[in-house]
Amino acid sequence: MCFATLALTSCSTIQSAASSDTVASATGKSCGTAVQSLYRSYKSTGTVDLTNTTNLNNALALATAYTNLKNNKDNTEYRKAFTTGLVASSAGLITQAAASGFVDKLLASSGLSNINTQNITQTASTVSAIITLLNALKQ
Repeated sequence: MCFATLALTSCSTIQSAASSDTVASATGKSCGTAVQSLYRSYKSTGTVDLTNTTNLNNALALATAYTNLKNNKDNTEYRKAFTTGLVASSAGLITQAAASGFVDKLLASSGLSNINTQNITQTASTVSAIITLLNALKQ
């Protein structure tokens, strides 16, 4: 009986960790895709225009990824899976070598913390937070 309980607990823990890694990787992939698209737009126009629907959606995806990462910042497995997803989906913009530094900059980006579907607008603080993050990627 004790063995069965231990086995169930262990399986549950493994299931939870695998599920968390899957979520973290998906969140990282969403972030990488958004950053890559925002960076491409920023490089071509010199700004981040949040009146553009694509940029707006990518800013929301970036803010969501930031919030999820911030909520799990002390979970090394989550951060590792997030970083793996980020690198995989950034189309070479964020390399494995630069990923940790980018994640640190993302976590330090206070301007992304209050962005959501109700309040995202073309404000200087929102655009500034995104541009600061994108400038970290200048190649």
